[in-house]
This record gives sequence, structure tokens and C-alpha cells, in this order.
Amino acid sequence: MKKITAHLIITAFLLLTGGHATAREYRINSLDLTAELAPDGSMQVHEEREFLFEGSFSEVFRTFPLDGQASFDDFEVWVDGRPLPFADTREPGTAMLDPHDDYQELRIFIDAEDTSKLIGISFVATGAIERYEDAALLYYQLLSDEWAVPTNDIQARIIPPEPLADDQPRHWIHGSLDAVSTMEEEGVVTLSLDQLSGNQFLEIRALYPESVFTEMPQTSGAITEDVLEEVAVLVEEANRMREEALQREIEEKERAERQAERHQRGRQIAIPLALLVVVLWTWLFRRYRNKPVMGEKPGAFSVLPDKERPAMVNYLMNGTFVNSHALISTIFDLAYRDFITIKESEKKEKPLFGKPRPRLYFVLNKEKMEQAASELLPYEKKLIRFLFEDLAETPGEVSLERMKKKQTRTHRFFSSWTKTVKREGKRKEWFDKRSIKGQQLGIFFGALLMIGFLMLAVFLYGPWLLIPAGASLLALLGSIAIAHRTEAGEKAYQQWKYLRNYLKRHDFESDMREMDAFKVNAYLIYGMAMGLGPKYFKRLTKGVESHGYQPYLPWIILHQHSLGSFGDTVNQVITTTSTTMSSASGMGGGGTAGGGGGAASGGGGAR
Repeated sequence: MKKITAHLIITAFLLLTGGHATAREYRINSLDLTAELAPDGSMQVHEEREFLFEGSFSEVFRTFPLDGQASFDDFEVWVDGRPLPFADTREPGTAMLDPHDDYQELRIFIDAEDTSKLIGISFVATGAIERYEDAALLYYQLLSDEWAVPTNDIQARIIPPEPLADDQPRHWIHGSLDAVSTMEEEGVVTLSLDQLSGNQFLEIRALYPESVFTEMPQTSGAITEDVLEEVAVLVEEANRMREEALQREIEEKERAERQAERHQRGRQIAIPLALLVVVLWTWLFRRYRNKPVMGEKPGAFSVLPDKERPAMVNYLMNGTFVNSHALISTIFDLAYRDFITIKESEKKEKPLFGKPRPRLYFVLNKEKMEQAASELLPYEKKLIRFLFEDLAETPGEVSLERMKKKQTRTHRFFSSWTKTVKREGKRKEWFDKRSIKGQQLGIFFGALLMIGFLMLAVFLYGPWLLIPAGASLLALLGSIAIAHRTEAGEKAYQQWKYLRNYLKRHDFESDMREMDAFKVNAYLIYGMAMGLGPKYFKRLTKGVESHGYQPYLPWIILHQHSLGSFGDTVNQVITTTSTTMSSASGMGGGGTAGGGGGAASGGGGAR
């Protein structure tokens, strides 16, 4: 019996070690990519990847599509800094192009076993840039989803054909929420990412001045508005995904700490300390929480609550946070109150190519300002000063095009403006000051105790003190829930919440004639303030268009009279302003959701 057992053990050992000896796998430790754009719309692309081989490998390959938007030629290859000749011998130290039906394969022959190689490829890509009348669009996959293994330590730079102004180009990264892009001098875009998983793409979309691509043909029509509208949706989706990921991270951390507390419950000093933290936090919660108890909740109704400025409603509904919807709804509200007029430019002669969209302007009503400036709140005065004094080229008039061109300045103003809105919101006393004090005490002492217990765990008592440290962290997080609205704030919040629920599912087109101008204006302005999305505004503007917008919204002056022009105008104001606030050029930022439409660049691997 002992001999049989020993034989089985030896056999299993040989199988395991033999399997390990023949295992082959590779990793891509880094990617350094440079794309130099040329005036004719082509790109000189340099890719340098560090491959780490475990086992024996004889070939690295890189595929390029033949039937995609982009074409590829002028290939060069080097390994560890040494250029490789092209030959059909398939000998180590050579490279060859192997054509297939819908792709061509660049094959690099090497002799690698348990080592690393720096593989460099250079080629010219044509077709990833399209030049229109208003801008040139670069939409290119830096890495396609055809790479099966993860790529680590990605560094990329995109160099324009000529130096650009500080606010150019406007650009967005798709495919990974963790990708970070920055604007360098003269319009160079740099990108960094710690890791991109296998079978996941990473692409850049950028808008350049069309004048820098003078040697390529021009397509009739404009592209900027379409790109901004699509990117605005992707930016919002990316922010939502980041918030969900953060919430999942907090929940996973809490679960891990609760598990650690259960595992360490037997230690004499840890449990009493943890219980003490819990008792103190419970006392703090009961002392400062005291959230007002409201009556029966009706669910949804169409009645407008007590009159509040839209930015204040935005502040209330978002728990003191102010977003771009507050600024857009304030512009609409100032226009409704006759301080501003939203005006469309008169039609010019039709250009040779394309159908231009009329420019939109905000025009200040100077007579109204002289008569009723005292009616304006501080943040409203600040917004008017910025639009018509600081930003406008012509005093008293500013175009949406001007806001887009000055995104960096507009973005800085918005950060300052939200603080002014919050100061005004505090005067409403919608949020209980005493509960906020309790929240701050809980967070402060929770953090202090957690740091103290962690230091004791490191220097004195070991990991057992992680139990009260975890309890302190939970107290810190739980203290966030102590802050609450006052009775007046809770009542106001519930009323606006019920109106929002009503607007979400209401069919405006069917009964627009039964609604007066006051309600239509309020539904437009406060629907924006409460963050209702594109579907809501499409239903509302469709209802307004079906009965003519002029009786309802005389503060929008249009020179084209098709039914769809009103909805286009409202959508253009919303999209342009929100995109300007959320993605200012030159500020850098994280990647967005969506994408996947860039010119494919092919995949690769090792054999």
C-alpha cells in the first residue's frame, strides 16, 4: 500500500512539474505610442511594446484591417532598438507582411525564451481623420479590442500638424473610465492608463481646427454640434458609472471590515473598544439626527410648489450639490423674466456646401436691468456680468459659439458661480444646521479613532485592533447620514419630488391647449433644474411645437419657422452649455463611457 501511494505521489509530481515546464504565456508590460498628424490627414504612428515571455516563443504578430475606415502602409519594425529587414525566410530577426482576405498580418520572427523583448512598429495610417467645414475630426482606436491579453502602463501622445492655441483640440477618451488625458503645450494631447484589459478598446476622439489639414479634401457640412451632443450623453453616463463603482467599493469595504470584526471577536481588548465606539456613535446619531416625520406621501402631482428660483431647486434636490442644470435653468428663468432674450441670427446666404445652423445669441435687456436689477439674486447678477461683460465680445450680447470657444474661462467661472449659489441656498435653512454639526463631529472623531486604533495595531497590539478601527470607520461613514433637511426643507423637497415624478411620465402633446403659458414655462425651466433628461425635453418641446411655441415662450426669437426649429434651439442651448461646463478643453480628465466608433487599428499577440 505504501509503495502504491509513493508511486502515485511521484507520478503526480512529474505531471505537475512537466506541465509547468511546457507552459507558455506572455504579458505586455508597457506600451508607448506616438501619433504625429500630417496636413494631408495621415498619421505617422510609432508603437513600442515590451513583451515578457514565459516559455519559448518564435513570433510576434500585429494585424491591420483591410476593409476598415483606415488604411495602413510604410511599415518599419525593430526589436530591442535594432531594425529588422523584411524577408520571406521566416528566420529569427526578420519580418514579413502576410496578406489575408480582410486583413494583413505583420509577422515578426524572434527567438525568445523566458525573457523580455522591446518590439517597435512604425506605420502610416490614413483615413482616421475627416475634415468638415467647421472642424476636423480624429476618431481612432489607439488599441482595438482584438488584443487578447491586458496591456499595462500605457503612455500615448497625439501631436498636431502645427502648434495650436491653448484651448485646442477639444478631445475625449473612450473605452476606459480610468484613462487620464492632459493638454500639453501647442496642442499636444497626452494619455496615460495603468492597465487596459484584454479584448477592450481605447480610442481618442478630437476636434481640430480644419485649417491645419489644408492638404486633405473637405467634406461638406458641419460636425462639431453632432460630436458635442453625443459626447454630452457619454460624459453623463461615465459620471454615473463612476458613482456606482465608488458605491460598490464602499459596500465591499464595509463587508470586509464586518467580516474582520467577526473573526477577531474573541480578543479581550478589541471587543470592548469596538462596543464603546458603537455606543458613542449611537448616542451621537440619536442626539443629532431627529429627522422630521412627514405625513402621507401623495406620489406625484402637477401642482407647482411655492415659487423658488430654479438654481435653488437644483441645490435642494441634489443635497446642496449644484450642477450645470442650475446654470442652464437660471438662463432660461432670466429669459422668462425678460432680463435676457434668446435670439437666433437672421439667415445669411446659403454657402456653397452644406446647410448651416443659425447662430444663437443671449441678448441682455438693458431697459429691464435698469428698472428691476434689485429683483436679481447675487448669483443671477454674477451670471449676467460674466455673460455680457466678461465673456462677450460685444457688450450686452454673447453667442453660444463664444461660450464654446472660451471653455476654460467658462469652466472656471462655473466653479466660482456654484459657491455663490450655495451661499444663497444656506439662507433658505432647508438643511438642519444642528444635524450638520453632528455629522461633522461624527466624521472627525470617527477618523481620529480609526487612525489611533490603526497606529496601535501597527505598533502595539497587532491586527486585533483592526476590529475597533473598523468600527470607527463605520462610524465615520454612518455619520454622513446624520445630516438631514429641516421640516421646511423636507416639505419643499417632497413637493418638488412629486412634481418631478409627474413630469417624468406626462404626455404634454395630448393636452397642451389646456395648459397656460405660465405652466409651460415652469415645466421647461424647473424640469431642467431638477435634472430631467433628453426624453422629457423631447416630449415637452414636441407638445409646444404642435401648438406653436410663440404664445408660450416669447423670449425665444427664431427666424426660421419650421415646427422642429424650436426644439432644436432648446436642445442646442442645453447641449452646448452642459458640455462646456462638464468637459472644458485643456483641463484634462478621465475617460468617458461609450465610443467604439473610431477607425479600427487591428490587434496582435505572440506565438
